[in-house]
Amino acid sequence: MKGEKNLRQAEDKRSVQHAKSKAEALDWERAVNGIRELTELPGDIVASDSERERLLSVYNRALNQALSGNSDIALIGLEKLASSWPQFAEASALYGLLLARDRRFSEAEEQFEKTLLASPDTRLFPTVDRYRMAAREERIREQAKDNSRRRSESLLTPVRAHMAKSGILQRAADPEGTGRIQMAGRREQDEVLRMAEGLSDDGKRTRGMLSRLIQGLTIAVIAASLLFLVFYFAVRPVIVRNEARRERLNWLERILDERQEDESVAEILEMYKKTFPLQESGGD
Repeated sequence: MKGEKNLRQAEDKRSVQHAKSKAEALDWERAVNGIRELTELPGDIVASDSERERLLSVYNRALNQALSGNSDIALIGLEKLASSWPQFAEASALYGLLLARDRRFSEAEEQFEKTLLASPDTRLFPTVDRYRMAAREERIREQAKDNSRRRSESLLTPVRAHMAKSGILQRAADPEGTGRIQMAGRREQDEVLRMAEGLSDDGKRTRGMLSRLIQGLTIAVIAASLLFLVFYFAVRPVIVRNEARRERLNWLERILDERQEDESVAEILEMYKKTFPLQESGGD
């Protein structure tokens, strides 16, 4: 199974080179019209005489229905023949041709492969193999078209949505009463543009107010930062020194209160100097 899958992928790559031009596509209608009725079944089909007559009748009737435009009925009969009698190469090949004519190329390719596997020794092998390759090329071509169409739709969808949102496209009623998309008139487009300009002016005013607010907040933050720096490096040291001086005075007053009976002021001063040696030296 893995080898068969790899072989099919390799054939797909080769078929891409041949599937570029539509002129090389097989004329499936002409191929179906070239099929003729059978007068007898191939000898490799093992069946009773009555069964052989029935198979031959079903095949010829399906062929006539396909040639007369009743492909749906022909497909039903041929599908039963191909599934019940896979070695009936003519019926299996005709079933694949009708599928291809209906542009069901993936199913047709699969049917041709089944025909080749069930009847590898049939005289139709080269023809069926050519049908198989043609169906594969058609399948690849259709897939390429679908992929291209999907890519185009994916690119156009945002553009259409934007145009519809902006009013460039509008929905109008057709004679059947269903809605269809068409370009808006010049008047509608001018109105949409004026509305867009009005919205643009409002947006500009809003952005201007927001910009001024941000600028004001920025200036306030900068001013607060400068005030903090001035306080920390200029005002705070003065406050600290004043607090230290006040503590020294409070201490001196407390000592004087405690030693007010002592007449020796020199002793108090000596104690004062010993208590604040650094402050005194720093003050000098």
